[in-house]
Amino acid sequence: MDIEELADGLAAKFNIDGLAVEDGEVALEIDGMPILLAEDQDVAIVMTGHVGEPPAEGGEAFANLMLEATMGFMDAKSLALARNPENGSYALVGRVAQEGLTVDAFSESLTEFVNTLETWRKMLEDFRPMAAAAKAASAAQPDAQELALNGFMQV
Repeated sequence: MDIEELADGLAAKFNIDGLAVEDGEVALEIDGMPILLAEDQDVAIVMTGHVGEPPAEGGEAFANLMLEATMGFMDAKSLALARNPENGSYALVGRVAQEGLTVDAFSESLTEFVNTLETWRKMLEDFRPMAAAAKAASAAQPDAQELALNGFMQV
């Protein structure tokens, strides 16, 4: 099933008017999240969804969390969390093999993709205030040198 057949099948199944393939891609919006479907050399359909911009604080910790999750995704699913090299934003990418693909099977994969995307968007949204609070708490802690008094620590 190619991208044209898939778009036609999704439009019919979910009663979507105006769903069209442009330059080998289909743009969807599901639960307010933009998702792009594209054909990858007639072998797979690639789903891409925007997770969000890196947090101002704790970006490295969040990126490490994403890397660890991707290891699990690669073992069980064809999903990966990625960073866009052009703008630094985070994305979720999934691949579904076209061979033997049906609209119903793709719909199941798309549902799983949307649920995972929603989870990561929420994690990033929750991570921002936690990272800022951790930085503020760290900044509020006095330096160990300030606490030293004649070789003893004040407690």
